[in-house]
Amino acid sequence: MSAKKINEAQLIPLLKKGDGSAFALIYEYYAPVLWSFLEKFNLPHVDIEDSIQTTFIKLWENKEKIEEGKPLKNFLMTLAKNDIYNRVKRNIIAQKYLNNLIPEEETEMDNSKELQMILLRILESLPEKRATVFRMSRLEGLKNDEIAKELGISKSTVENHINNSSSLIKKILKNLGFNLLCLFSFFS
Repeated sequence: MSAKKINEAQLIPLLKKGDGSAFALIYEYYAPVLWSFLEKFNLPHVDIEDSIQTTFIKLWENKEKIEEGKPLKNFLMTLAKNDIYNRVKRNIIAQKYLNNLIPEEETEMDNSKELQMILLRILESLPEKRATVFRMSRLEGLKNDEIAKELGISKSTVENHINNSSSLIKKILKNLGFNLLCLFSFFS
């Protein structure tokens, strides 16, 4: 038996009981292994880091399901691979959605004009009231109280509309590759 097998045989039962030290040792040992594995997918380092974190979160959440005597490496690699596939699938779906929103001839614009155009198209796809509240708040600079009074809705409804639309817009723009720092002015 190798030292790795002996360590796993000792650590897995402890992990299954919720032992944080056992989890930390497994993380320290397998995080670099997962990094090497995920690098083969030619992913940005941020995605690799996120996938490793997600993998270990899922390991902790599913620790009771780990089968003792089976290599932990295989279980972790399967979790990481599934996470990457799900990320790719989400990106493909988002890209298809965005391709339907943005005509191809607009891809030649500079970033600020492109950002404004994309934002307007996203706003057009939002429910009318939510888009109106977002425009009034972020583009016209009105305060939440003023918006609530003008539209005859509560201030908390205004805040909910702003939060929901901001969240969706940020997600779509992030998937398009816009740096969130340059987007900050739209959402602050």
